[in-house]
Amino acid sequence: MIKKISILALILLLSACSATKAKIEKNPRPQWIDSPYIAGKITAVGSSHIHYKGKNAQRKLAISRAIDELAVQQGVHVSTYTTRHDKKSDGRYSAKSDIYSFQTSDNKTVHAHIKAVWSDPETDELFIWMVAD
Repeated sequence: MIKKISILALILLLSACSATKAKIEKNPRPQWIDSPYIAGKITAVGSSHIHYKGKNAQRKLAISRAIDELAVQQGVHVSTYTTRHDKKSDGRYSAKSDIYSFQTSDNKTVHAHIKAVWSDPETDELFIWMVAD
């Protein structure tokens, strides 16, 4: 009888352990995304949602946006415009977008480095924090 109770207790114990899920802690949103300031430095955050060309294109876009913001803060004039072409053929829709960014400066070059990178685990949005050198 004791043997049956021991086996039953062991089964209950093992089933309780397997039902307990490990607590997964999410990487919290870094403060620098909303407040990227460093005293005496020029900083900017660029971001990009998932890109249809993959992670590398997403990273390049986030870096480009951060550099554009740094350039604006340094007196470089940045103009960006988007063209979108929609097409309907045989009941199907297709769209194509082109983004153009023009930067003009008085012989200024933006020098910067990446301070931090964070990807939102829920939306896969990528954030890149850059600091001008």
